[in-house]
Amino acid sequence: MELEKNLLVVIMLIAGFVFSVSFSTLYAQTHIEEGNACSCTLPIPVLIPTFSSLGVFVGSMVYYSMLPLKKESKITKEDFNLLLDMIGPNEKEIVRKIIENKGKITQSKLSSRFGKVKTFRVLEDLKKRGIIEKEPYGKTNIIHLNENLKKLFC
Repeated sequence: MELEKNLLVVIMLIAGFVFSVSFSTLYAQTHIEEGNACSCTLPIPVLIPTFSSLGVFVGSMVYYSMLPLKKESKITKEDFNLLLDMIGPNEKEIVRKIIENKGKITQSKLSSRFGKVKTFRVLEDLKKRGIIEKEPYGKTNIIHLNENLKKLFC
């Protein structure tokens, strides 16, 4: 929907620019043919910089309206804690540890801190929910946060 609005604005800007240039050119041409070009309300030498600046303006407006919207979201500590409250306490500890390590950590490091069985079960649950991804790394795994969560937290 947003793209359609932007496209409509772009079309309207370009159509308005083309109309104003065409109309002004016709206006200037009729005065030149009549022989009273010097009596125009807008002198011809002023038309060139006027329309070139209008063209730059229309071009920049088209460029601006076609840029994708960038949403920069910085999460506050309260938002972070609220999001973590939605998962269980064991999962919360492991997710915090992953985030502290910039979104990735080896499973062996987590196992040494939380225990092998607990770590394995929690990681499997997080993997099923799509919160983490596992990547084999020798005899262990590297645990990555989901890319969307990594952008959000790291």
